[in-house]
Amino acid sequence: MIPNCTFLLAPIALRDMDPLDFEKINSLLDRDVDLREKIKEQVADLDKKTRNMVGMLNKIHSTRLEAREISATLVPILLDEVRSVLLSCRDTTRALADLIPHNQFWRWKDMWSNSLRNTVFAASLVEYLSTRTLIPLSKVSEMLGIEAEWEDRLALPVEDYLHGLISLVNELSRLAVNAVTLGNFEEPIRISAFVKELFVGFSMLNLKNDLLRRRFDSLKYDIKKIEEELECWSQAAASLSTLTAQFSRSSTLETIERVNRLISAWPVDDTIPAEGFDGVKATYKKLAPALRDIQNTAEEEVKALDDAIERVGVLIALRKAPLDTTLQEKRLKRLRAPSPSVTPAPAASSTMTSRSSVSITLPARSSVGPSASGLSRDPKSRREALHKQLPLQEGRRVAFHPPPGKTANGTTDNDENTWILALVTRCINADKNRYEVQDAEPQEDGTGVLYNTTLRAIIPLPDPGASPGNPAHISSYQTFPAGATVLALYPDTSCFYRAEVIVAPKDIHPKAGVLLRHQLTKQMSDGCKKGNPPAKYMPVYKLKFEDDDNQEHTVAAQWVVEWPGTS
Repeated sequence: MIPNCTFLLAPIALRDMDPLDFEKINSLLDRDVDLREKIKEQVADLDKKTRNMVGMLNKIHSTRLEAREISATLVPILLDEVRSVLLSCRDTTRALADLIPHNQFWRWKDMWSNSLRNTVFAASLVEYLSTRTLIPLSKVSEMLGIEAEWEDRLALPVEDYLHGLISLVNELSRLAVNAVTLGNFEEPIRISAFVKELFVGFSMLNLKNDLLRRRFDSLKYDIKKIEEELECWSQAAASLSTLTAQFSRSSTLETIERVNRLISAWPVDDTIPAEGFDGVKATYKKLAPALRDIQNTAEEEVKALDDAIERVGVLIALRKAPLDTTLQEKRLKRLRAPSPSVTPAPAASSTMTSRSSVSITLPARSSVGPSASGLSRDPKSRREALHKQLPLQEGRRVAFHPPPGKTANGTTDNDENTWILALVTRCINADKNRYEVQDAEPQEDGTGVLYNTTLRAIIPLPDPGASPGNPAHISSYQTFPAGATVLALYPDTSCFYRAEVIVAPKDIHPKAGVLLRHQLTKQMSDGCKKGNPPAKYMPVYKLKFEDDDNQEHTVAAQWVVEWPGTS
């Protein structure tokens, strides 16, 4: 009888509610809707201004930056125009502050976060181009007219400030390349020093495994991009300087003139000249060493010319390389892909550039994809499924689940869904189930953390170097259809994330595959100047990672495996 009583009491409670309460709730909802629309109007105005500033700042990539006389260029005029737009943002920030009720900053902040980050980027780039220094957070707030008494309504969060600085580094890595193209060889050196100092500051921060942590990883690739650009151009410039010095030596011209005079005094036939044989011998003694000098000089010039051609050839090849090309050897050096359209994940090597290791925690299982059953983590089932590939060979790349409480960077991590990129270093005691693996991210000593583990914590990745028919070849692995839930390497990191397949390889044009070819500099040094080495194409997926603002990424199939589920 108790359930029946409860059922009968419910309608009575509804009848007893005051209609004024419903009217009050409706009025609150209507007020929130009106407020949201007003905020959208102001945010749209701020977006328009930030787009205008970013568009103007793009001109720095086509404006010559004189190293010593920057005041004489168009850059200061451009920066003044950006500053005027930046200062006009004060009207918008004040209007936003007037709209937001007290103590509701965190409720509405997501509506303008991206706009503020872009504004920080513009302000920081203007500051760098003007003074070659980093703009502090307080100065950005001052430029935007954000007052301290607004902190419960409108403020510039530290997170948005850091996002803007990361965008600054991304832009400076692009400027380092274009500045050299425009003839400014000193700008990349300044950019390199500035970015390295900024990276040191970011390294001191205790960032969580969120979007900011992932974007922080991009700084490392930007630094590497700047360093390689600097090295490449420096070597080319040095070789051209050497070549110029070789051809401009006055001693060479004098030697050639002397040889010509001696040759003109040499007998034209077998007739002994009037001065006798001794005169011929004297001419020979002068002519022979002079010819040897010319020969040595010619050999040095040929060597300098070959070196200059090789260095410039590398630059030309890099410039002509497709933006979506991901060189395997370059991935060993952790280069960031220059184009966001195709960003296959990096290969691993114990020889990678030293950098702090990171682990990214996988999101909740229910958030991505229609199916997440996953492959079995049972040891016996794993051995049966992988028996054709066992034992795993040394150097094999795998997705590895580190033990709880021990991550690559030494922090505590008890998440069951954390997977990182690792290399198999050996099979323990010839047991096909036990292995020693090494984290792909080297520590400060240049080597990755070693783990003793079993097949339960390992997912072997397809081997792009395996021959067709080999169990490790990509063709032997499952092809995932659109909508499938997978485990994939997030671009430009060494961490695996849960993702949903948006487009399968069969629905992507073959030319969109990831081109695998030898590193261009190695190609040149090995003498492969008459043609490119054989290339391989790797199928790719279009994926949408969890908690990634619905962005779609193109990831090579060698970094995509079945979702492992949880144990």
